[in-house]
Amino acid sequence: MTTDEKVELARQLAERLRIKRSEWRRWVNYFSQCGDLEKALKLAEYLARSPAVRSEPQKANKQIRSVLSERIGNLRNLPFNALVEIFGYVGWWLVWLQESGTETSRTKPQRK
Repeated sequence: MTTDEKVELARQLAERLRIKRSEWRRWVNYFSQCGDLEKALKLAEYLARSPAVRSEPQKANKQIRSVLSERIGNLRNLPFNALVEIFGYVGWWLVWLQESGTETSRTKPQRK
């Protein structure tokens, strides 16, 4: 997979995720430590349902689980280092989408 393909996949994921970069980084940090995509997705699923987790992180983890599960067939076949690289690009895209005003958020008005 070329760098351009990785960046494009990251863009597609970020556009579907639409979560705060900080929530994404928390999940990516766990994935990087455990090295297991399935295990990291199970954590996201657990956090999305946990009553001990605040509303915003619950929603973010639900999005992570949902969006990455849609692409699990493609992602599962990629080497760990490629996934870490792609997930890093996702973080960049999340910031870009928020800063460019294309992110939908209750607290941030849409730019026109």
